[in-house]
Amino acid sequence: MIAVPFKAFCINDSNRPSDIPTSKWIKREKLYTVIEVKRLLIQGGRIGFKLAEVSLEGCYPYEFFSSDRFALVLDQGIISQLELNELLEEAIKEEHEEIKIKEQTSE
Repeated sequence: MIAVPFKAFCINDSNRPSDIPTSKWIKREKLYTVIEVKRLLIQGGRIGFKLAEVSLEGCYPYEFFSSDRFALVLDQGIISQLELNELLEEAIKEEHEEIKIKEQTSE
């Protein structure tokens, strides 16, 4: 058994239930922290993950994401690289936003 918390990489964000808003849904190719693991009896005994970064609070009966949507990341080197990639993507987005703001204020 893997002790929580642990990292998991989203490999499948398709088929979002309409009861769950997009703001509370996972994103493919994003790294998440699993904080709770539970067997989902209503879903035939599937394994579910509760995540630190995305809460399904208020989305009853949905409380966990199905574990088959994720790949477990056990190599710390891979985690570091994925986290660095996410930081780089965020920095690029912020830079693009700053350029747009500068362009709008100079007009």
